[in-house]
Amino acid sequence: MSEDERLFLEGKIPIRLIQEPFCKSCMNPVNQGEDKCYSCEHPLPIVEDWYFNKVLCLGIYHSHEDDFSNKIPINIISNLIYILKYRKTEIFKNYAGKRLADGLFQLIMKNPEIFENTKYITSSPKFDKHKKINSEYIINPLLRKMKENGFDVENILNKTERLRDVGENKSKPLEQRFNDIYGVHNIVGEDFAGNKILIIDDVYTTGSTVWDLARALKEKNAGEINVLVAGRAKSTISWKVPENFDFNELILYFSNLDFDKTPKIIYNVKVTHLEVQDDVIIASFKGSLGDYQLLIDYKNEVIKHNCNNFIHNRMKYKRFCKHLTRIFIDLKNQNLLNSIYLRLDKWKFMNFQD
Repeated sequence: MSEDERLFLEGKIPIRLIQEPFCKSCMNPVNQGEDKCYSCEHPLPIVEDWYFNKVLCLGIYHSHEDDFSNKIPINIISNLIYILKYRKTEIFKNYAGKRLADGLFQLIMKNPEIFENTKYITSSPKFDKHKKINSEYIINPLLRKMKENGFDVENILNKTERLRDVGENKSKPLEQRFNDIYGVHNIVGEDFAGNKILIIDDVYTTGSTVWDLARALKEKNAGEINVLVAGRAKSTISWKVPENFDFNELILYFSNLDFDKTPKIIYNVKVTHLEVQDDVIIASFKGSLGDYQLLIDYKNEVIKHNCNNFIHNRMKYKRFCKHLTRIFIDLKNQNLLNSIYLRLDKWKFMNFQD
């Protein structure tokens, strides 16, 4: 695999970059030889101008639905965005935001012709100004990196507002999304005097939010507007994934980044029994409340385990607890993860007692 296909967040977490062919405006997949996707070439009637110049995304954001209707993030970038969106603890949100910021900064440095002379940075706020948005966890560390590397850039998020609440966009038809968001954003007391502006978002789906925010910025004399996004939402239903993931990618993915966040906890796991057969792995672990059991059955595509973290937090989303992670680290040379990942929609993660 070419190193051009990946970025390494904080020098160690591999992220798969979106590969061409993609739309030169919004990075939506296109056919070979096409420069723009249908949405950018034929926007809705309400979109007289997209207002922004270019969208750059760190990677694909997508989940697949398993046989039990659970949504499973398909890659590390989706894992990080899920942490940012759905974990309520600040320490986890800061962890994800910092690493996404590092990746976005690498995109800035790879594309100096787009981002040089950027003067302002902002994002779409919530209608309730007291509620923190996901993008703030990205903007703050990103701003520090930019200033440390010579960018003279100002955060204008506190001057960016929503004039009304438009509710949740996910379930809305495309046209309603754009109609509802039109005119929502406003910039308080600012003339940008033709300077470049950078919009940050966690996920880009239809572009309706950044379109209206860019409109509001242009009304205040903004110059070129570019958009940096952590994840480009993948609209196709099929789950097509590369088949050449290496062990480090997969152990980070399955451990939900625990192998990066808390490696010491994983290495402190006490394995009391490990038996590897042709299609089955059986293991036991010493726990504070007694022994834990593990069964990995490759023939029937089942993982059974009984620690509380696995049962209550990891099982539903097909992620590993520290015990599972430790076993696969110990068996690293046997390359046992790729076959699970490629058929993850079929594998069942279950309580050992079931």
